[in-house]
Amino acid sequence: MNKTLLEKALEMPPNERVVFAELILASIDYEKDEILQEWIVEVKNRMAAVKKGKAKLLDFEGLYNEG
Repeated sequence: MNKTLLEKALEMPPNERVVFAELILASIDYEKDEILQEWIVEVKNRMAAVKKGKAKLLDFEGLYNEG
């Protein structure tokens, strides 16, 4: 494993790490390439919406600690 890549990933904000992880998992999924490409487009669209302020992320830890 490339430690430099892991270290860089861990420096990313939590929401970006989630997106990164989704992209990595999608790349090894056994779905057809067309479906994989659609998921990649969807994840990128969601990232863009958050950056533009059109969508908000939920605090994952806050959701589980409130219950």
